Amino acid sequence: MAVWGRVGVQICEVATTMHDQSKKALVGDGSYRGFVDAVLAEVPNAAKPPSRQIPYGYLMYLQNGAQVQKRASEILPGDIVEIVDARFKGHRGLGGYQQHVGTGAEGGEGGGPVLGVVSEFETKKSKVRVFQANQHVGQQTVEAASYRLEDLKSGLVKV
Repeated sequence: MAVWGRVGVQICEVATTMHDQSKKALVGDGSYRGFVDAVLAEVPNAAKPPSRQIPYGYLMYLQNGAQVQKRASEILPGDIVEIVDARFKGHRGLGGYQQHVGTGAEGGEGGGPVLGVVSEFETKKSKVRVFQANQHVGQQTVEAASYRLEDLKSGLVKV
């Protein structure tokens, strides 16, 4: 918790600043990983992974499908989230919704897993709000997205 107070808060603040500035300029290389790497480069105490295969920090939360596999602590602002081939299905308002994120190279938004920085986590609703790269054609900015973890039907969410 002490490390989060020093580093996690700074990561969240830098991600928020980059989200606000992204309307004017490209952040990182426009990819999900490029955005997270650009955020971590701005925080002096943040540990950067030595290679692309090594994850960002310690695994605090792991959910595979509807089942939570690991919960070491609460999800906090500034944590790095990775979403791999995830299908969300639930209800918003009066209607239902379906969402498929973090798919492989054959489809989806930019291909590969979605990486982002947690901006907020609502424990009661099990909803995580994330700053992530916007992979829509011609709009490589930073967007704020939200995911309800209890609506995860398949795929993987790591924090």
